Amino acid sequence: MAQNIKPRYEVHELEGTRMKTIASVRKEGGFDYEEVEVPAGYMVYFPSGSSIRLSEAELKEQGFDKPAALIDMDSGDEVGMVQHGALKAKADQVIARGRRKGSQQKASGE
Repeated sequence: MAQNIKPRYEVHELEGTRMKTIASVRKEGGFDYEEVEVPAGYMVYFPSGSSIRLSEAELKEQGFDKPAALIDMDSGDEVGMVQHGALKAKADQVIARGRRKGSQQKASGE
């Protein structure tokens, strides 16, 4: 019987920068908004196919800067530490599947 072993998560650094909206409170009430350029950050991929984008500070704060444990997906038990995985490929499949499904629904008029 083959074991279903996967890393708990996988981190990939994104290249370049992105724009981020910063809101600051005005003394007279309301907000001022400013667009600032920030590093693109990191993508964290999970075995389910979901992913999140984090800044470097958020990555460290949430503990994703440490090596990921290997998990037996059937039992949930930790079975070791990861060297290098391929969860990004799984997330890309889930995203592509969702896009195909969405375009099929539009084409059929749903």
